Amino acid sequence: MMKEHINFNTVAKEHKKLYKSGKTWMAATLMTVGLAGGAMLAGTTTANADEVTPVQSAGTIQASQQATDPELANAQSDAQKQQATIDSANAQLKDQQNQLSEAQGQQSSAQQELDQAKQAQQAATQNDLAVKQAQADVNQAQQQVDNQQQVVNDAQTAVNNDSQNIQSATSAVSQASQAVDQARQTATDAINQAAAQQANEAQNKIDQLENQGKAQASQNLDNQINNVSGQVTDVQNDVNNTNSKISDLQGQVKDLQDQEKNTQTDPNIKTVPNGVIDTSKSLLENASRNNLWAPMDLSQNNGNIIDQNIYVSPDNDKGARNPNAGKGADASLSEYDNYFNTNLDLVNQQTGMSDSQKQEMAILLMNIINHAREQRGLKPFTMTEEKYNQAQVRASQQSANGLDHNENDIVSAFGRDQYECLAYIPANGGSNMLSMLYNAESTLSSMLNADASSDWGHRENFLEDTGDLNYDAAFGFHYTYDTNTDSYLYVLTFDYDGPARNNTPNMMDRIAQYQAMGPITGDSHVVDNSAKINDLNNQISNLQNTLASQTSKLQSLQSQLQNLQAQKANVQFDLNQLSSDQQTEYNNAKDTLNTVNDWKQGQLSNLDSNSNVQNALNKLSSAKNNLESAKQTQSEDEAKLQQAKDGLASLNQVLVTKQSALDTAEQTANASANQAVKDAQKKLDAINGKISDLQTAIKATKATISNAQTQLDKDNQKIADIKNNQKPAKPDTGKDEGNKGTTTPSEPSKDDNKGSETTNPTNPAKPDDGKKDDNQGTTTPSNSSKDDDQKDHQTTPSEPSKPSDGDKGNVTPSDPNKEDKGSETTNPTTPTNPTTPAQPDTGNASISGQAGHKPATSNKGSEVSDNTDIKPTIVLPTTDKENDSAVSDAQGQYINVVSKDNVASQGSQSGIQAPATPVTTNVSFGTKEGTMMTREEYKAQQAKLPQTSDSNNEKNIAIAGLGILAATTFTTMFGVAKKRHN
Repeated sequence: MMKEHINFNTVAKEHKKLYKSGKTWMAATLMTVGLAGGAMLAGTTTANADEVTPVQSAGTIQASQQATDPELANAQSDAQKQQATIDSANAQLKDQQNQLSEAQGQQSSAQQELDQAKQAQQAATQNDLAVKQAQADVNQAQQQVDNQQQVVNDAQTAVNNDSQNIQSATSAVSQASQAVDQARQTATDAINQAAAQQANEAQNKIDQLENQGKAQASQNLDNQINNVSGQVTDVQNDVNNTNSKISDLQGQVKDLQDQEKNTQTDPNIKTVPNGVIDTSKSLLENASRNNLWAPMDLSQNNGNIIDQNIYVSPDNDKGARNPNAGKGADASLSEYDNYFNTNLDLVNQQTGMSDSQKQEMAILLMNIINHAREQRGLKPFTMTEEKYNQAQVRASQQSANGLDHNENDIVSAFGRDQYECLAYIPANGGSNMLSMLYNAESTLSSMLNADASSDWGHRENFLEDTGDLNYDAAFGFHYTYDTNTDSYLYVLTFDYDGPARNNTPNMMDRIAQYQAMGPITGDSHVVDNSAKINDLNNQISNLQNTLASQTSKLQSLQSQLQNLQAQKANVQFDLNQLSSDQQTEYNNAKDTLNTVNDWKQGQLSNLDSNSNVQNALNKLSSAKNNLESAKQTQSEDEAKLQQAKDGLASLNQVLVTKQSALDTAEQTANASANQAVKDAQKKLDAINGKISDLQTAIKATKATISNAQTQLDKDNQKIADIKNNQKPAKPDTGKDEGNKGTTTPSEPSKDDNKGSETTNPTNPAKPDDGKKDDNQGTTTPSNSSKDDDQKDHQTTPSEPSKPSDGDKGNVTPSDPNKEDKGSETTNPTTPTNPTTPAQPDTGNASISGQAGHKPATSNKGSEVSDNTDIKPTIVLPTTDKENDSAVSDAQGQYINVVSKDNVASQGSQSGIQAPATPVTTNVSFGTKEGTMMTREEYKAQQAKLPQTSDSNNEKNIAIAGLGILAATTFTTMFGVAKKRHN
C-alpha cells in the first residue's frame, strides 16, 4: 500500500528530532529553513519568453474547440483523469524520495552509534580482574588438555603401528598358506604323472575291447532290424492293397446306388463341348465313359481338353519344340467353365489329393506314358495295386523328398532295387484334378524333352525298351510344404522293374472298365442294382476281416522294430560279446588299472608326509604364531589408548567449566555495554526497515505512473482519431474492454495506429528515438526527482544530496536505449516533424480500404495532421536550444517543439499555421485550468523541482542571499552553544 504524503510540518519535526542536542535544534531549524528558502530563490526561473500553451503531443491531453461529439467528450474526460492521476503520483513520488534521502542520512548516524557502542563493549572487558583470573584458569586448563591430547596421539600412533604389524603378519600367513597349497599341488602332479602312463595304457585296451563288443552287438541288431523292416514293408503293402480294394469296391457300391437314385435329371450333369460331365464322379471316369480325351495330334482339334497323349521330341533332336503347340482347344474359353467352376473332382488345398485321387492321377499319368510308348512301338507298363502302394511308401521317404535315389530306401519300399525318376509337381492352382493333371503333365514334359542336365536319364527310364516283356511300374505322390519356395508341392516318384512278377490286378484296366459302363447321360431312368451291391458288400466285408488281421500283424512288427531300434541306439557292453582270448585280455587290463589307481589313492591320502609339504606347513605354523602375538600387542595398546582418551575427556570437561566461568565474568563486566550495543542495533534496524518500505512504495508509485501514462496514450490517440473523423477499429488487445474509449495501441510504429497520420509522406529514414519494445512510445522516464536531471538550460546545484543505492530512480542514464528503470531521465534528440514512410505493397486488392489492407504510418505515435481547422496549433518560444529538439515531459513522451519561425516557414508543407496569439486550451497540467504557463513553469510544475534563472544577476542575488543567511545561522548557533557552556 502506498504511504500517505508527509507535509512540511512533519518534515520539520523530523529534522528537529534528528539534530536536536540541547537547544541547538533551534539553530538547526533556522539553518534548514534558510537553506531551503535560498535554494528556492536561487532556483526560481524568470521566463524571458512569450507565454505558451502546453503542446499537444504524446504525454499530454489532445484538445481542440468545444467538444460536441459525446464520444470525444468522454475520451477527453478519460484523458484528464489519467493526467490527474499522473500529477498526483508524481507529487507523491517526490515526497517519497525526500523521505528516503532523509532516512539514508539517519542510517549513517545510527551506524556510527552502533560502532561506538561496540568499541565501548570491547574496552569494558580489557581491565576487569575477575575476567583476567577466569582467562588464566582457562589457559591453564587448555594447557592440560593439550598435554593429554599428546598422550592420546602417542597411544593412537602405537595402535596404528600395531595395525600395520598385524597386516604384515596376516600377509605372511597368506603367503605361507599359498606355499603349502603349491607344495601339495606339486606332489599331486608328480603322483598323477607317475600313474598316468600305466593307467592310460590299461584304459585304452579296455575301451578298445568294449568298442569291439558294442560294434558286434550293433551289427547283430542291424541284421535283425533289416529283417523286421522288410516284413513291416510287406505287411504295409498288404494293408495298402486291401484298403485300395475296399475303397474301389465301396466306390462301385456308391456308383450303383447313385444309378438307382437317378430317376430324374441329375443336377450334377453339366454340359461341356462334345458331351456332358457328372461332377459327382471322377475326372478319369468322365473322360473314359464319355470319350472326352484330347487328340494325339493337337492340330486335329476335336474340342476336348483332357490329355492322354504327350509330345515327345525326336531322339535325334531331343530339345526340339512341339510343332503343334498352341493348336489344341483353348481351355480358358467360357464353354469349358464347367470343368473348372463346378465341384468336378475338387482337391483339398490343405491336405492335398485323397488316396483315391492319387490312384486316379497315377492312372492318368501312366496312360499318357503308355500312349507315348505305343507311338514308339514299345510295350506299355502295367501298374498293379501292390506296385502302386509301394510307390506311395517310397514317395513319403525323406530321401525322395530330397530327390535322392537312396538305394536302401528303394529296397525297403519295393523289396529290391528299381529304375526310378524323382521330381516335384507344384500344387499352386491345382484346385481340381484337371488342373493338377496339367501341372503333372508339365513336369513329365520337362523330364522327357528338357532333361539334358540329367543326361536324359529320366527320358530313358520312361521310354525303356522292354522287348516283349511286361514291366511293372507305378507313380507315387506325397504332399508336402517347401520352405524354400514358401508353397505346397507334391513329391513325384516313378519306379519300375521287370519282368513283372504279378501283373494282376492291373490298375490300368480301370479305363476299360469305365468305358464298359457306357456313357454318362442326363436322361431319366430307373435302375435296380441291389444284387450287384450285395455281392460287392460281401467282398468288402471279407476284405475288412483280412485288413484287420494284416493291421494287427503290422502293429506287432512295428513294435518289434521300435524295440530293436531302441536297443541299437543304446548298445551296452557285455563281456560275452568277446571271444575267450579277448575276455582274458580284457580282465588283465582291468586288474592293471585297479592296481595303479590303488597306489595313486594311497599316495594322495598321505601328501603331508612329503618333505616339501612338511617344510611349508612348518613355515605356516610360525607365521600364524607371529600373527597371534601382534594381535595381543594391539589389544594392550588399544586399552592404553582408551585410558588416555578417558583422561582427555575429563580434562575437556574441566576446560568447559573454566570457559563458562570466563563467559560469566565477561557478561558481568559488559552488562551495560551489551545493552548499549543492542539499543544501537535496534535503532539501525528500524531505520533500515523504513528505507526498505520507502523503496517499495517508490516502486509502486512508479508502476502507477507507468500504467496511467499507457492509458493516457490510448486516450490521446482516440481523441486524435475522432477529431480526424475516423472511427478506429477496436484492436484485439486481449485485455478487459471496460474502458472502450482507449483503443489506440501503445506502440506508435504499428500499422493500425491511424489516428494522427501526415497525409503527405516523404519517406524519411526512421529517427533513433531511444525506444525499446517494452516501453513503446515513451522514451523519457516519468519521474525526474533530482535537480541535476533537468538539463534543458539550468545550472548544477552546489550541494546535491547523496542518492541511496536502493533508489535508482534519480540516475540519468547516458544510453537512451537502456531499459526503462522507472524514473530515469533521458533526453534523446527527436526530429521536429517526422514523416510517414511510403505505403508498403501488402498484396491486397488495388482498391484502397479493402479488408486486409493496412495504410502505412510513421514511426511516431503522434504525427502532425493536415486537419488544421479542428486541431489547435502549438507554438513555443524560439530559442537556439529548442530548434530541432524535443522537451521531455513527466511521463517520457516527446513534446514536439514548433517555433513561430518554423511554423511560418513550414506552413505550406505541414499545414501548421502560427496564430496571432497563443491558443488557450481547457487542459489541466497541475495548474489552474485555463492558465497559460511558460515552458519553465510547465517543467517545474511537473517535476516539483526548483528552476535556475537564465539571468546572471538573479543567480548572483540568490547566492548572496544564501551567504548572508548562512552567516546569521552560524552566529546564532555559536551564541546558543556559548550560553550552554557558561
